[in-house]
Amino acid sequence: MYTIDGITWPYPCTIEREAEIRPSDISGLMLDRNYFNDVYGTYMQYTVAVAVPTNDRDIYNQVYELLTDPVDGHEFVFPYNSGTLKVTGRVQSVPDRFVRLWNDGKYWTGLRFTVAANHPTKAHSLGEVITRGRAPIPDIAQPEEGDSFTWTEGHWAKTASYADADNIAY
Repeated sequence: MYTIDGITWPYPCTIEREAEIRPSDISGLMLDRNYFNDVYGTYMQYTVAVAVPTNDRDIYNQVYELLTDPVDGHEFVFPYNSGTLKVTGRVQSVPDRFVRLWNDGKYWTGLRFTVAANHPTKAHSLGEVITRGRAPIPDIAQPEEGDSFTWTEGHWAKTASYADADNIAY
């Protein structure tokens, strides 16, 4: 069972999950042949195949319309280990297939959809990063070029702002 935007869909389904441990752009092989792995966090992706009974075409159409609404994300609740996981995610694809029968019967079936999380479901806090011996990065939304920050008394403090030296002649 899963929910989309607070609506529970109790129809039979199969759900596949994939956890992507996403590295930052500065990750890579170092000159000493060690791999530097600067990880943003773990991003979940779910693929759901829904089995809506053929007599519930209206429900099928509602799910399809909800999933194909061009929005930045939906709130999903998916199974996760022995509990559930709430994910705000974007729908990446919604394939299904059209069936036409000999007696002019026709219907859509085989609804599947793939959801990718918009945010990491697992990430280290600043304290955990420092404990692991990694260089902390300030979580400042819009720093200016040349700004310098220091971790002081539980928060980042701007300590200096250096002028851009690209256009200075010496």
